[in-house]
Amino acid sequence: MYTFLEKRNMSGWSPPTIPQKWFIGIGVLYGLLVVYLFITQHITSIIWLGILLGALYLSWRFVAAVEAIADALQRIAYQQEQN
Repeated sequence: MYTFLEKRNMSGWSPPTIPQKWFIGIGVLYGLLVVYLFITQHITSIIWLGILLGALYLSWRFVAAVEAIADALQRIAYQQEQN
């Protein structure tokens, strides 16, 4: 009945960590944007940009955690079904 669940690993949908190339690229772009905004004296924009990036990162980590929990629950249900 649940054979489609056996072959699917939900935690593989979202990687648990940011790939290093993405992290470096985002850091470089953020640094360049901060320098530009500092030169143009938009200090509050730097703060809002940091808050936005932080919120996006935390949202992504939340989704990855929910997927890991769902994967664990599916494995538990499958194991109970086998017993």
